[in-house]
Amino acid sequence: MIRLMNTADVASVVEIEKLVQSHPWTPKQFDEAVTGYQSTVIEVRGQVVGFCILQPVLDEANLLLMAIHPSQQGQGLGYRLLEESIAMLKNNPVQIFLEVRESNTSAIRLYEKSDFHQIDLRKNYYPKPDGTREHAIIMVRACSDDFSQLFK
Repeated sequence: MIRLMNTADVASVVEIEKLVQSHPWTPKQFDEAVTGYQSTVIEVRGQVVGFCILQPVLDEANLLLMAIHPSQQGQGLGYRLLEESIAMLKNNPVQIFLEVRESNTSAIRLYEKSDFHQIDLRKNYYPKPDGTREHAIIMVRACSDDFSQLFK
């Protein structure tokens, strides 16, 4: 089941984030995401196993963060969560942007499956545990067949 995140979900979401991110968000950031953004979770057998945080901005949206618990990855849950989270956006965005680590090939494949494509590269954006930095791929998804809206 996919639904909006609530404050009772924050502890589970923080634990998932710690498992998948080298620089995880804080509990406070997730608390703020519950009310400040469109935050969704996916449950399997009553347990939160993933989350998606989208930031609607006028006629666009930014995918800020998304993760599926490592034990649940590879089952299509990320794709379902992403698609349903986008469908739940109330601002009907013309396009959605995201940034992803260049090394995160499984996430890149998921985003490409969901019709995102690379538009730029942000060099040395993400910190790595060894103190070096990694490039971010900037991707976009057009959410309208009327592409004239993209060039207003």
